[in-house]
Amino acid sequence: MLPAMRRCSASTVALVVMLAVGTAAAQPGPDAPPAAPAGVPPSPTQAIPAPPAHEPVIELVTMGIGALIWERHGHIALCVTRNGLRSSLADPQPEDRCYNYGIGDFHNPIKMTWGFFRGAQSFWVGKDLPLNMLEIYRYFDRTIWVQPLPLDGAQKEKVIAKLEHDILPDNRYYAYDHFADNCTTRIRDIIDNVTDHALAKMTELPGDKTFRDYARDGFYGMRIPLIITDIAMGRSTDRVPTYWERMFLPQYLREAVQAKWGIKPYLVYERKECLSDERAAREAHRDPDPSCVARGIPTVPDPPSGRFLFALVILVLTAPVWATRLWGRFERTGLAFSIIPYWLLGTILTFLAVISPLPYVHVNETCLLWFPLDIAILFLSPARKVQYAKFRVGMIAVFALLLLINVLHQPLWAPLLWPLIPMATVAFMKKREAA
Repeated sequence: MLPAMRRCSASTVALVVMLAVGTAAAQPGPDAPPAAPAGVPPSPTQAIPAPPAHEPVIELVTMGIGALIWERHGHIALCVTRNGLRSSLADPQPEDRCYNYGIGDFHNPIKMTWGFFRGAQSFWVGKDLPLNMLEIYRYFDRTIWVQPLPLDGAQKEKVIAKLEHDILPDNRYYAYDHFADNCTTRIRDIIDNVTDHALAKMTELPGDKTFRDYARDGFYGMRIPLIITDIAMGRSTDRVPTYWERMFLPQYLREAVQAKWGIKPYLVYERKECLSDERAAREAHRDPDPSCVARGIPTVPDPPSGRFLFALVILVLTAPVWATRLWGRFERTGLAFSIIPYWLLGTILTFLAVISPLPYVHVNETCLLWFPLDIAILFLSPARKVQYAKFRVGMIAVFALLLLINVLHQPLWAPLLWPLIPMATVAFMKKREAA
């Protein structure tokens, strides 16, 4: 059984890595993806007034959702060019550059993820030519929006000074926090600081979605990442963010810039499926797919949450404990098969809760369910085993009650079944004597 346990542990670590990398929404550096093919001519949808010749153009660039797990929340950059990004793509100038605050070492995901959980400076800002950077997103078929920022000369100088300060070797690294300090919030803060906190002063109501809901939005249609957001993201993500806080995602910063200054984004590139839908919408005289408009990816009708499937998986994984109880043989083995998988997951989550400064990792209600001490039941005497199991059933019952009255917030009804079934079996199911 030991090799199987090692494989399970490796899979568990891989799932946690998927969550960290996926929810980070950061992107590989310019040298990480494969070389892009020849560029596609830009296709803007509106004319942007040219600034005075002596002033650079500063533009907010947002990228839509991609297919890979770390592309599921979009991306963002600030570009500084002589004549505007559209002109730079056709006729690049030496001083044209884009600043990307979401670079991580995706060639070493374990090291990067460890730094993420530890709050170490494992992400950094990079600078590249606009043509080079945007070719990456065209290659991966991700919609690209551009918004020229309405800044005066003094404001532009401050933005450029901040960007150049951040690119210095002593300043470029930072501790990535998906909700509070990421590639989008860093750009949001730069824009806000030079506009007399115009974005922070916006008081529009953001709706009733929580941080967890926004994280899950990026993973719709992907059952395993959706399940991980339930069990690995702690109770702090069940709070509704303010309008300002919601700008941790690129699409909502783009929305806020449009709402504040009336700058409708123009398209540099549009995802092929969305472009086809837009053409069909014009022919049918209907509105285009709203998900394409907002996120650069078509709507998935009635996407699965993953929770029902997870509950079914738990029922299968815990079947050995009651099946061997009914059989009257190999009960300890059946109990081990039912407990060890969630014990491994719970131990990892508890370890991360202890070592991580991130609030949504540090306080995780799953640790109260998937108790690391549950492994001890495999080694207790029969009488002690029943006593421990009854204690854990009572503990889980209290947990369920606290969920019902909203003292606990994480959506853990399916994960609750995993320890409940084996513990209730040991505590209350009559043992059959082997023939």
